[in-house]
Amino acid sequence: MGEVVFRRGSEEFRVVVDEGLSLYEASVKAGIYVGSICGGRGFCGKCRVRVVSGELSSPTEVELRHLGTELLNEGYRLACQARPASPRVVVEVLTTELMKAAVMGYEPEVPLEPAVAAVRVRRALVTLDTPHRSTLESITVHLGRGAPLVNVGVLRKLASSMSKEVDVVVHRGVNEVIDVRPVGRGCYGIAIDVGTTKVAVYLVDLRDGSTIYADAFENPQDSYGADVISRIAYAMEHGVRDLRLALLSRLNSFLNGMYRAVGIGKEEVVDAVVVGNAVMHHAFLGLNLKGLGASPYEEVVRAPLDVKARDVGLGIHPEAYVHLPPLLGGFIGSDSLVGAFINGLGRREGTYLFLDIGTNTEVFISRDGDVIATSAASGPAFEGGHIRFGMKATEGAIDSVVIKDADEPPEYTVIGGGRPRGLCGSGLIDLLAELLRKGIVDPTGRLVAGSSRRVRGDGPLEYVVVDAGESGLEVAITLSQRDVRELQKAKAAIQTAIRILSRKLGVSPLEVDEVYVAGSFGLYIRPESAITIGLLPEVPVSRVKLVGNTAGSGARVLLKNAGLREELVKFRDRVRYVELALERDFQEVYVDSIYMPSGCADLYPNTFRSIKGLLKGVRFRRGASQAGFPSL
Repeated sequence: MGEVVFRRGSEEFRVVVDEGLSLYEASVKAGIYVGSICGGRGFCGKCRVRVVSGELSSPTEVELRHLGTELLNEGYRLACQARPASPRVVVEVLTTELMKAAVMGYEPEVPLEPAVAAVRVRRALVTLDTPHRSTLESITVHLGRGAPLVNVGVLRKLASSMSKEVDVVVHRGVNEVIDVRPVGRGCYGIAIDVGTTKVAVYLVDLRDGSTIYADAFENPQDSYGADVISRIAYAMEHGVRDLRLALLSRLNSFLNGMYRAVGIGKEEVVDAVVVGNAVMHHAFLGLNLKGLGASPYEEVVRAPLDVKARDVGLGIHPEAYVHLPPLLGGFIGSDSLVGAFINGLGRREGTYLFLDIGTNTEVFISRDGDVIATSAASGPAFEGGHIRFGMKATEGAIDSVVIKDADEPPEYTVIGGGRPRGLCGSGLIDLLAELLRKGIVDPTGRLVAGSSRRVRGDGPLEYVVVDAGESGLEVAITLSQRDVRELQKAKAAIQTAIRILSRKLGVSPLEVDEVYVAGSFGLYIRPESAITIGLLPEVPVSRVKLVGNTAGSGARVLLKNAGLREELVKFRDRVRYVELALERDFQEVYVDSIYMPSGCADLYPNTFRSIKGLLKGVRFRRGASQAGFPSL
């Protein structure tokens, strides 16, 4: 028995462990994420920790390969390889939140019934005394499904193999033989979540349903625009080819690296599920984006698709099928649809709210099986966009803030525990909530002069989060009045969607039984802070469930159980889509939602009238934050 202490920023996690357990196993017991994306198998090299005190087992060859002697000498180790060798060990957790946010998410247990399976087949013995049967006929009899589809390449492999037993890889949905191979090779599927900002990839063993590798990378299409609107604009002028090639080139390069890390060949990957919003879906397929550029936002196809990997250029077995689940409509794609689906919306009595928060936020509400949905253009503020010191959830980002004394510096934590460089989404939400609680920002969103010695500026005010000189910073990290307005626009767009959908279902947002928060930072925001600023309804915190990247989880579920692909289509057909900008009271609800909390326009009638006056004549496009928010 011994004790392991994990330090992450200012936090400590202590756990008592049995002899022989790795630091990774200890971290699982302690409930702290150390960065492993391969389940502690030593493939990824992401679970890096730094020894603060105590003794560990000798470095392994896996650590030497991933870290090298220099990092090992500096105290860096892989948690999955290192084991405590003294009664007490203290280690610093080094993982960034980016990878955790990108790949983790709630995933329900489902029966393992994949679309593709490797079936062991023994060749029939052909003699002069037995009825003649071809090699393919003996396989057909064994499969018991009628004559399967077989291409010439598979027949050539079958003809060249003289083994008595072979593994026949069959796509049971279309009854097609994808491959014939020697006994014992792997049978894998990949799930891909193509997000506007990040692309998450999962390798799933179709024989037992385990996820053996998961990682993410920045979507390379951002060089053509940070959001879907700008990428559509680029495609309308230059075509979709550049967007598609940028994504496929980076994705295939990533897959090749994954294959090397895990030690498999690409032809062992025999199934794929790809989810994404409508723009990402069309760009992946190389479909014209023109129809998505203006109302009524016409897609080329909404139905589920099964296309050959060779036809889309995906680097897996060329004869494998790539399944693209259905789109809902407007800007709601298969990513949020499958997230709402696996969280049970439409299948239970009661009222449930599902939010997939990002640059474009999808909102689903269900009441006793009746489901309604919309898309809100919340903008990039919660991902650090349009915020002077905003940044993504990577090392150096302030991810949580507490203000104990209005005149004293706030307390905060930094991803990676080092020098702060800016504020990510969860830190921004925390900070705004704390400023509201302390009266430093009023319900209209104005920074109040004289409310704190931390508020400065002769013109536009700003709140100082980290002073210049602290932690060696040359410039102070601040939150300006303009930054507050950007956050207000983002939360107002989401809140407007919630309020309008709730009204259409005849329920109050306060009556919601459970709120599911998904998205890139859906695991890390403090629900009480999100409720304080009006991002979430004012429900008890216990009703809020942070479910993370359910798009990736949903794609994995569809890999493991092919029958759920049809169930997802049935769910899609029951969901009613609402276009917010066409709602008669959209503008008024949006203006009221600017306040924190909403519903207090009667307390600030002059401000309310001025906002309405400024917005008069503004043409809203796909939600308020696309139109811009006039200065107050």
